[in-house]
Amino acid sequence: MITKIEAARLATASGVTVVIADGREPDVVMRLAACEAIGTRFVTKTTRLESRQRWMLSGLSTRGKLVVDAGAANALRKQNRSLLAAGIERSEGRFQRGDIVEIHDPEGVRIGCGITNYGSADIEVLKGAHSGKIAELLGHDYGSEVVHKNNLVVL
Repeated sequence: MITKIEAARLATASGVTVVIADGREPDVVMRLAACEAIGTRFVTKTTRLESRQRWMLSGLSTRGKLVVDAGAANALRKQNRSLLAAGIERSEGRFQRGDIVEIHDPEGVRIGCGITNYGSADIEVLKGAHSGKIAELLGHDYGSEVVHKNNLVVL
């Protein structure tokens, strides 16, 4: 039952109403579709997230973690900004360009997640550096943002 409730919590956070009902009841799905009051209904408390955002937040494809400084955390939370290399304090895990990473503030609180433009090896070189030095440091450049705001979900 704990896993069912956790699944309902995840679904309602994504904007989906959930019903947990006894599957042994005759015609239970048809009765639910007809709005019969059976089972336990978990009503969404949020607006529907875009499916891409739900996928990123699910954690199913997360490959690593970035810990950012207080300034970057503020820029992400309050100013709808992209994540730049200068704000990254450290990275954890092995991931490639295009993978999803979690983003945490200095206290370890999860801020959100996003699709990274740079792999973990590149970020080890870039962390704390100004965006204008990316090409010089790496010999290639995939953009000035480590995670662009269009590929970022902030909680």
